[in-house]
Amino acid sequence: MKHLIIIGVGGFAREVHWHAQNSLGYGTEWDIKGFLDGDVKLDEQEYKKLPSPLLGDVESYEAEADDVFTCAIADCVARERITKRMELKSAVFINLIHRTALIAPTAKIGKGCIIAFLCHVGPDTIVGNHVIINARSGIAHDVQVGDYCSFMGNAGLMGYAKAGGRVYLADSAKALPHAIIEDDVYIGVNSIVFKRAKRGQKLFGNPASPIDW
Repeated sequence: MKHLIIIGVGGFAREVHWHAQNSLGYGTEWDIKGFLDGDVKLDEQEYKKLPSPLLGDVESYEAEADDVFTCAIADCVARERITKRMELKSAVFINLIHRTALIAPTAKIGKGCIIAFLCHVGPDTIVGNHVIINARSGIAHDVQVGDYCSFMGNAGLMGYAKAGGRVYLADSAKALPHAIIEDDVYIGVNSIVFKRAKRGQKLFGNPASPIDW
């Protein structure tokens, strides 16, 4: 039996703890050991909300042979930084896939991904490493998703769309078929990308348009 450690201590990390208990492998391949603090310190009252023990932080914790990890930090850049730091310390990351998620047999999923309840990943889609697909989000057929992307609740990409690395889709954000989203793009709540989002842009609206933020 392996022991899962959730990196992150915020509200999303507590959600992942809940999702994990209903994910494939829980109780048969792994159990939950506890949480590791990332690089953002919280108010003491927030730590008291954690449903499993706080084991330390990513700087001081040394991975044990039966540890496995997931990174429950929604911020794409922070997640990349922290997972790379832990991988240098020989941390092994697993996929957390909720039992209600539907993943096509021809879809390819990288390592360290979190796929929450009522999500779907379509045929011939490629999902990179350390991608978060939060509740009720959908990735259609023939889509490409780069590493460290975050799809927050009810977000999605339609057929043949492409997302680069570290793309963040806020709640209910969407991209239409064949849309291209370059690296490091932030797409705001309820926003829709019609054709292309250029590298580093922050977009909001329908159609999604650049904003100063």
